[in-house]
Amino acid sequence: MCSPVRTSGKEGRVDRHSRTAVSVLALALALLASCSRQTAPVDHIPDGYASWRTTTKIRLDYPIPGHEDRFRIIHMNDLGFSFSRSPVGVSFPIGTTIVKQVFATSSPAAGEEPIMLTAMVKAPDEPLSRGGWLWIVKDLAKGQETVFGGDFCYACHGNANEAHPYGDKNQSEEFRDYVFFVPGLDGMAPGAVTDAPASPR
Repeated sequence: MCSPVRTSGKEGRVDRHSRTAVSVLALALALLASCSRQTAPVDHIPDGYASWRTTTKIRLDYPIPGHEDRFRIIHMNDLGFSFSRSPVGVSFPIGTTIVKQVFATSSPAAGEEPIMLTAMVKAPDEPLSRGGWLWIVKDLAKGQETVFGGDFCYACHGNANEAHPYGDKNQSEEFRDYVFFVPGLDGMAPGAVTDAPASPR
């Protein structure tokens, strides 16, 4: 049976310090790798969003704060269409994703691509959420998403929960969960919400 080798003196101290330094370095690298995994970019807007149903048939080509007079088309995932409506207002389920295509002008040519996307993702547990939603802008040229932690988008969409000049105007000031164009509540005739909104000319 072999006995462990014991080193004493200066060489022993150097050996112990070396082992400690290696252990600390290994721990630091492991923590760094762990942090890198946690902060990896997350794509909130999937590639197939344009195939989702739209929330309104109204042609959105008039000026609004934050988007000027650029033409817009709003898509929402299927989960969002299962929203609930009660005496306390409208509530969208966690995981709802609403994507707004924003074009360069108020009257884009047929086949013209949007210049950017804005999105709302219902994620109340996320640290950057405001009003229960993540507020996102995607730069299509760079393919990069930015989640806004400030209150600009949130404050503007807060107006959806009171009387406003868009769609059905929400004259009753019903809580709309920060969504201006709730399917079926946009002031259009019943059954007017379709998969083919007014599109680029």
